[in-house]
Amino acid sequence: MLFLLCFLTRSLAPGPPSTQTMTEGQVGSVACSVESLLADAAQTQAQCRAQSEQLAAAAAQLREESQCLREQCEATQLDMARMRRQLEELLDTKAAFEARERQSRKLSKQL
Repeated sequence: MLFLLCFLTRSLAPGPPSTQTMTEGQVGSVACSVESLLADAAQTQAQCRAQSEQLAAAAAQLREESQCLREQCEATQLDMARMRRQLEELLDTKAAFEARERQSRKLSKQL
């Protein structure tokens, strides 16, 4: 911005007119455009900051949810392992019971 003001000041400086000098109206128009652009940039920057804060909050929430889901997954895996062991024990008990039942039938036939 300082560069632009220096340029505009030199353009309005008294001296021999050149093809590159600007009229006061042109300088005012450029200054107005620059002010408008700066206002737009400030507004865009504020919007970006707000969005950045929202995204940071959402990312933090997702990290918490992810941690919670990992813990739930781990607990579920432990439960599944426990249930598999219990199922194996039940199947072993069933097989042993069926074997004794068959043995009992054989003995009953022999008597």
